[in-house]
Amino acid sequence: MSDPLTRTALEIEHAPTGKKVQFLQIKMTGFSDTVTPSWSEESVYGRMDPIATYQGTTRAIELSFDIGPFSESDDRKKLALQKISRLMQFQYPTYSDTTNATAISRPPLLKISFANYIRSAFNTPLLCYMTGMSYNPVDGMSATTTPKVIKDSKGDNATILPQRIAVTISLKVLHETAPGWNDSDSEWAGSTHWGPYQTLTGISDDQLISVNLGIPEAEIEDQVADALLPPILGPDGLPLV
Repeated sequence: MSDPLTRTALEIEHAPTGKKVQFLQIKMTGFSDTVTPSWSEESVYGRMDPIATYQGTTRAIELSFDIGPFSESDDRKKLALQKISRLMQFQYPTYSDTTNATAISRPPLLKISFANYIRSAFNTPLLCYMTGMSYNPVDGMSATTTPKVIKDSKGDNATILPQRIAVTISLKVLHETAPGWNDSDSEWAGSTHWGPYQTLTGISDDQLISVNLGIPEAEIEDQVADALLPPILGPDGLPLV
């Protein structure tokens, strides 16, 4: 069995070349998975509401994460920057002739997996294209966070090694299977792994609505009981905060 840390790594593959980059120890600082239905609307004289025609649904994912922080002597800073460089390279296509800018053979599609947050309906890497990527080397100017500056292998140029790197990637999902519902049995036809958690086919409405996702009832009772207790007064006769 593979290491749990490896299984939950953020792995990004450049689909045209099969090259990969993997981020193991990251701190997720932001995540959104947005589905956007698209409708065309036509206003008709005498009708209060427009006639709406469904066009399709798109899905976009944005992930922000930190790499580090690294200590002053930690050589993983170089590896982190190399991974960022490779990820930037993944945003470019392949060419049948690199001397000809019009000889693009394949676009820079990506296959991405990140535990149950980013995966396809078949629990395999999700096919996407990246609409944006930014990396921000976070370095203050205190005694502990001043960036480390070293000479490169030839000794000619300076290299800055940041203590911490903040990364944000924005993705558009390409659906390899058409997600939707079956008219015949009213069941989901987009596979059980679609979305952030496995939802089995045939799961009943009662199973999904019977679980209280708010404050547990016992906790509510405790809060009500606490509210009904008489306040504790201090020497001055005022309630203690």
